[in-house]
Amino acid sequence: MDIFDTINKNRPKKTLTAREMAVILEREELSVTIEGNPEAFADHLRGIDHADKCSLTFYIGKDISRLAHLGECVLICLPGLELRDNSITRIVTGDPKLAFYILAGEFVSETVPAGIHPTAVIGPRAQIDPTASIGALCVLHDCVVGARTVLHPHVTVYDKTIIGTGVTIEANTVIGATGQVWAWDRKGKKRILPQIGGTIIEDECFIGSNITIVRGALQNTIVRRGCRISHGSMIAHDCDIGEDTYIANGVVIGGSSIIGKACFLSSNSSYRAGTVLGDGIVVGAGASVVKDFREGRVVLAGVPAKIIERIVEGNKLGGIPKLPDTDIEGSEFHK
Repeated sequence: MDIFDTINKNRPKKTLTAREMAVILEREELSVTIEGNPEAFADHLRGIDHADKCSLTFYIGKDISRLAHLGECVLICLPGLELRDNSITRIVTGDPKLAFYILAGEFVSETVPAGIHPTAVIGPRAQIDPTASIGALCVLHDCVVGARTVLHPHVTVYDKTIIGTGVTIEANTVIGATGQVWAWDRKGKKRILPQIGGTIIEDECFIGSNITIVRGALQNTIVRRGCRISHGSMIAHDCDIGEDTYIANGVVIGGSSIIGKACFLSSNSSYRAGTVLGDGIVVGAGASVVKDFREGRVVLAGVPAKIIERIVEGNKLGGIPKLPDTDIEGSEFHK
């Protein structure tokens, strides 16, 4: 038993039978069959190499020697996997990883209690939904925070910020900071453009720790619904980040950039101010994007970045979740 097992041993466990799991997956429109005992149950999650008794795990390969250690568990797997151990109940589906991720949400509750921590500093005109959770030492100016949104400790939210429903923002992140936009006059003096725009974080976004999102200079900076931004990234003024886009660690996006829907921006990539990317674009780690790529579903890499591959509908790139099968190439840019 490791330290995390010790911490969790007194917490109530969720138990699901294979039959109940199949119902949940079918509700999510996955086709599944059960091979083995439909009443076999799991009460915790494990990766395939650490699966033990009463665990739920998944495997997307065909090499049964990899599974020799398994016993008395529930395994999500591809069709045609022949196992010698009858104590292993199988949930057979065409996408075991997706099925496991869906069921994992049934076993793990990440609910954070609603309320405002007594050490938080709240502006006099801030509007905070009563179901939101505001963590220790947060500083919220006159902003709006929607239902079920969670702000972890030390988050700062500036004026003119609207945060939607079901958003998570992790520690030490700043939303709505002041950008720097200026021009030189004929006497060599900087003329600073006032930052009169705001910041909008739409519903169901995840924003990691140590992130800075700068408010708009003349219009709003917008992070659209379902975006996920990993730790240490920076988004400049007037940017518009498309729905369901993923931004990895250490990404820097220059001001007034437009990023399409369902893009995947890998770690330490950077974007010149004013960059426009189409929908479904994948950008490799460390790439420097210095021009527009309005064509959707391409892979960019290099310094400067260029197209190295076109993404075929339904195909999966290594290390990157498969793009939806819906046609997003023809969708219009958000304005």
